[in-house]
Formats: sequence, C-alpha cells, structure tokens
Amino acid sequence: MRSTKTVPILAAIAAMAAPVACPLAYGPVLAQAAPSPSAATPAASAVPAEPGTTSASYGDWVLRCQRGGTAEKPVRVCEAAQSMQVQGQAQPIAQIAVGRVGAGQPLQVTALLPPNVAFPSSVRVLMDEKDATGTELPWRRCLPGACVAEAAVKEENLRRWRGAAEPGRIAFRNAAGQDVAIPLSFRGLAQALDALAKEPG
Repeated sequence: MRSTKTVPILAAIAAMAAPVACPLAYGPVLAQAAPSPSAATPAASAVPAEPGTTSASYGDWVLRCQRGGTAEKPVRVCEAAQSMQVQGQAQPIAQIAVGRVGAGQPLQVTALLPPNVAFPSSVRVLMDEKDATGTELPWRRCLPGACVAEAAVKEENLRRWRGAAEPGRIAFRNAAGQDVAIPLSFRGLAQALDALAKEPG
C-alpha cells in the first residue's frame, strides 16, 4: 500500500456522489462543441484573475484550496490532505484531511473510507504501533462509494502528529467485524499545516 497526494476530500466526496468520466475521452467532443471566440459573450469570456483551484505538495500531504462563493462574497476553502492507494489500483482506498468547514471554524479532521464498515463503531487515527487510543472520529454519513468520519481536532493532537517520526494508521472495523488498519504517513504534515495556517479564514 502506498500514499499518494492526488485526490482531495472535497473532490472525492463530489465524485462519489455521481459517476466520473475521464475528461480525455471527451476531448474531441468538447473541442467541437466549444463556441468560436466571436460567438462568446463578454460575460462568458471574463476569466477570474485568481485560479479556482490550487494545490501544493508537502511530502506525503497536499494543501488544496478551492475558490467558491459569489463575486460579492468570495470564499476560499483549504485543506491538508493525503490519499492512500493499493499498489496497482488507480482509485484511493482511503483519504484523510485537516481543514476548516468555514471561516472562523475550528480545524477538523475528516476520513473518507470504504463503505463496508460496521455500525455502531468509529474510526481512530493512531500515531504508531504503541498508540492504543488515538483520535476518535465518529461516522457522519455514507455515500454510494464511501463513508465519512469526522471530528474537531485538538491542538495537542496536531502537535503530536507534527512531530511523529514513524508511520501511523487509520483503524476501523469492517462490516464483517474485522479490525482494519490503513497505513498513514505524517511526513510533510507539519509543513502542510503551516501553509494551511497562512490561508485566510
């Protein structure tokens, strides 16, 4: 199993709610359907000065920001995230992110895991093999392709994660009652959180 930095939680939740098609497959169709420059209206040709989505990699973590809201009240939402994949598989089997739901809100940690989980139960983010309690994340909802667990994260836990030298794990119980542990890397988390702290909100 390996860690990747490619798919943010926000995009993954949206992707799991609806089928995703490969954009490359639609390249020729989009090229044919694109309006000619002369047909474009002035409003449609206006492009924002700032990018809608940005990302920066820090070790095994990525800081991803998305711009939304309205022109009068723009909103920028950022998160430090990590995706986990099994060798040879394209789709991540799990994702974890630290971020804020809105401006002024406390940081929270969100885990996106396979839908084959046991209820009642919870998810635990464990620092290393000696960590028996970890940080508990209650299940919040399930989507067609995944279940979401989340909770506010204490500053004390973030400090411990920042200084972690060994890999951790995300532990949960599947529907068959078996304990499952997915490896989690803390490499680059400190730098990603420092970058997240500089973002407005």
